[in-house]
Amino acid sequence: MAESENTASAPFQENRGQEISPLSRVDARAKIICAVLWSLMVSWLSDIPGALVALAASTLMIALARWPRRNLINRLLTVNMFFLFMWLMLPFSFSSPGREVTRLGPLVVTREGLDLASLLTLKGNAIVLMVLALLGTSPMYILAAAGRKLKFPEKLVSLFLLTVRYYQVIFKEYQRLRKAMRARGFKLGLSRNCLRGVSNLVGSLLVRSFDRADRVHRAMVCRGYSGIIWVRAEFKYTKTDLVFVFSMMILFAIVGGSDWKP
Repeated sequence: MAESENTASAPFQENRGQEISPLSRVDARAKIICAVLWSLMVSWLSDIPGALVALAASTLMIALARWPRRNLINRLLTVNMFFLFMWLMLPFSFSSPGREVTRLGPLVVTREGLDLASLLTLKGNAIVLMVLALLGTSPMYILAAAGRKLKFPEKLVSLFLLTVRYYQVIFKEYQRLRKAMRARGFKLGLSRNCLRGVSNLVGSLLVRSFDRADRVHRAMVCRGYSGIIWVRAEFKYTKTDLVFVFSMMILFAIVGGSDWKP
């Protein structure tokens, strides 16, 4: 693990049989900074044309990252479930004042509501795609080491590493509890018994997670843990990083210019 970021063994997608992306050779520090700046810039866009340009740029980057198609679709479906709820509310939220487009019974669909829902959806997907393209092409331990080099809070770095390490453990515990509930005839619904079962599931998962966290912490202390999880990684900027940063600056200029109003 003492290799430089630029020659790291492979991005974590390679574990899924993914071909190594050209972005995996870029210094993780540069990718983190660009991901943060991109997220801030896209979040400030105020017009749909600018958001469309940002989404096109993010789509280009995710294609360059060579993400597995099925995995990418699953992640986008999860993100867009949140935007689906916005589409169920925002088009009806500007009835006074607002330009009426159509009516659904007593509800008025307005142009302002549709535009806002479209803008938020485009910006959200543009940010998610770019973050996946940039951060998803470096191993997790390299991202943590890069965060430490960028002077991120040590607690944040440790929390990131522990979350990555134990997410699957907690998820498997959740699956085991769900299988046990289904074996007892549990079915999702809106009944009182169903809500009680879901609350018991959440409570059991929290208690088991707390117990495991306590055991893990004690084991780490026994092994000399003092608040810092050390990750060995060396970083050095190369010509590839300069080309990447220059390309990202061009993308920033194009997207920012498309939203600029004289």
